[in-house]
Amino acid sequence: MSSWIGILALGALSLFIMLFPLWQRRADRGLGTGIESDDIAVQWELEKDRLVKEQHDLDVALAEGKITPETHVYEREQVVEDAKRALEKLRQARSMSEKLSASKDHKPRSYPRIAMGMAALTLVFTFGLILQLKGLDIHREVKTANGKPQIQMADIEKMVGSLEARVKAGEGSEKDQMMLARSYVVLGKREQAIGLYQKIHEQDAGNINVIMALGEIYFNSQDKDEQSKAHVYFDKALAVEPNKPEALWFKSLGLVRDRKLDEARVLLVRLQSVAKDNKKAQEAVGQLLAELDKNRNSGSGNNVKDKGGDKSPEESKSSSE
Repeated sequence: MSSWIGILALGALSLFIMLFPLWQRRADRGLGTGIESDDIAVQWELEKDRLVKEQHDLDVALAEGKITPETHVYEREQVVEDAKRALEKLRQARSMSEKLSASKDHKPRSYPRIAMGMAALTLVFTFGLILQLKGLDIHREVKTANGKPQIQMADIEKMVGSLEARVKAGEGSEKDQMMLARSYVVLGKREQAIGLYQKIHEQDAGNINVIMALGEIYFNSQDKDEQSKAHVYFDKALAVEPNKPEALWFKSLGLVRDRKLDEARVLLVRLQSVAKDNKKAQEAVGQLLAELDKNRNSGSGNNVKDKGGDKSPEESKSSSE
């Protein structure tokens, strides 16, 4: 419905802007004569004035002795004939103009009719566009502060529904399955995400992205048993890729949460060596190591905080800043 209103409003505004000047009386005013007039009466008057001037010039030439009397008489007769003919044409043109101006049938209000025709065509095309759209609503992209389009939840659900149908029909690749599982996580469908990730893991046990995804899901759980499952997946990830920074980070955080500080410290030192080129990771790991050392020196492990929560070393450092 809003698309209809928008189109009609835009059409009405366009009609007003385009056609309003045509309904003004000044639209029928004469445009003036310009440098050269196309009025026939004016043209004959100019021709008459030119011939009169030519007669004068012949008289001056005779007085100055530039031409003979015979030449003067002959040329002046020719000019007088032309002048009489021009004068007659001028009278006819003026008479025609006066009759046209006095005629009751002469109504120069043609622009309003043109405007009405344009308005009718615009309305026809506007309703045609509405019928073509079939009443579909028009959605405008909403941009966030950084200028990127903000994706609506309805769009996500529509995309996920299409992807889900393709995967369930057996037409989706492993990449499609991974995308669907991530979508389940975004939509809060945790059990469906776990089920699909585990299915992919059974098909491809060495897919480290799936292993890490399952580990992070269980790591973020509030259930102690599921938190224990996270260790299993992080161990699997380290078995596939021993120096996986994310696996080392989450594994160490899990050990800190379980108050296994010495084991956590070993992994953090290892991570510090692996991620030596990552400044933010170095700072995050350094802060957590300092916290562990402080608590170890005080002889109490109960005050150790889970630095960074379920974030990666880079995210943990950003949040601490």
